[in-house]
Amino acid sequence: MKVWGSSDCGKLRDKNEDAFIITEESPALLAVADGMGGHKAGEVASSIAISLLKDYDFNFKNDIVEQIRNLIITINQKIIDKGRTNPEYLGMGTTLTLGVKVAGKICYGHVGDSRFYLYRKEELNCITEDHSLVGKMLAEGKISKEEAFQHPRSNVLTQALGLEKDLTVDSDCFSLERGDLLLFCTDGLTDMLPEEKISQLIAEKYPEPKEITETLKKKALEAGGRDNITIVTGFVQESGK
Repeated sequence: MKVWGSSDCGKLRDKNEDAFIITEESPALLAVADGMGGHKAGEVASSIAISLLKDYDFNFKNDIVEQIRNLIITINQKIIDKGRTNPEYLGMGTTLTLGVKVAGKICYGHVGDSRFYLYRKEELNCITEDHSLVGKMLAEGKISKEEAFQHPRSNVLTQALGLEKDLTVDSDCFSLERGDLLLFCTDGLTDMLPEEKISQLIAEKYPEPKEITETLKKKALEAGGRDNITIVTGFVQESGK
């Protein structure tokens, strides 16, 4: 799988609290985290999440989805513990959306409002559901996608790592096909560009992960760049490898 990742502070923020990781070797790993909290706490929370993810050794003889779920729960507790030992970090949190490519499948885990998209056969589908007030309203059919885009309360999360011990992790696996394009991103992209525009830009630069990533980032900045922007993409060259 060919992969590329990029992150930008945006036009209005003075620091970047996002973090990401990509690996091409087996198992290919793609993840984004969007930190939140005062001082440098958001940056600390997202860094903890990505660092622990990077150091984790997946056992492919066991259930990958269960390992992802348990790992995210462990990361959540680590962030909570870090906040308790340092008053400056108390209440910090982060989103985390990750994917692990195992043979011909992608297994993912998700908490927060960062997103995982699958672009397949010229169609873009959001695999994850935002853990936010607006995401809940959208899932319940109370608002449309158009109303959800740039909604004034879009920053109100219902779940994030580091905030509470009890956590519901969205996780699953599905089969990949040759030619699939995987997109992981923070809301610095999706708050700036509607899904129709994201799909159009992917189609224009498909199948090159670097070109897609850099173009999406550029367009998000041109649209206002109100938040940190982090994008990770992976192109599946051979689904079974």
